[in-house]
Amino acid sequence: MIQVTSKNFKDEVSNFKGAIVADFYADWCGPCKMLSPLMEQMSKDNKDSNVKFIKINVDQEQDLAGQYGVMSIPTVIFFKDGKKVSQRVGVSQKSEYEDSIKKTLSHIPAAKGTGGNVKVFSTPTCPYCHMAKAYLKDKKIEFEDIDVSQDQNQARAMVEKSGEMGVPQLWINDEVVIGFNKPVIDQLLGL
Repeated sequence: MIQVTSKNFKDEVSNFKGAIVADFYADWCGPCKMLSPLMEQMSKDNKDSNVKFIKINVDQEQDLAGQYGVMSIPTVIFFKDGKKVSQRVGVSQKSEYEDSIKKTLSHIPAAKGTGGNVKVFSTPTCPYCHMAKAYLKDKKIEFEDIDVSQDQNQARAMVEKSGEMGVPQLWINDEVVIGFNKPVIDQLLGL
């Protein structure tokens, strides 16, 4: 696996044609240490393919972590041709990463500004939830509003997928955005 910093990010990620699996981690993080051998093995298994595996230390590269909305670690972000396609937070099964790699390789970007499939998991008392929904309405993006304080099944599904209990959570074309993170929302919506 290649250690990537802000100095070599452009060469290793932005200019790369193909899929990239980026492991955002920290040396002190227990779950990151659990994920590392799996990433190393997958990197070896895919060494002759069009898939590159990289590691980014969030303690040393806080700007890159912030740019891609990494709020929990480990976070694995999947890129295609230098553009973020999806991400997984926490430790998942190998088959789930392999599935994400296949989806990344076959990813075709949505038409600019269409939004695709957008769900907002929120509660009525959350000010950031109101801000996120107002922002989407302002941008004329259709979305499904899910009140997790009323729907426990949806609340469980939200936590299972993201590993996070906080709201708002926006699912944009099956990508999870935790909080009202405008730059990441804009990127995923193609705005």
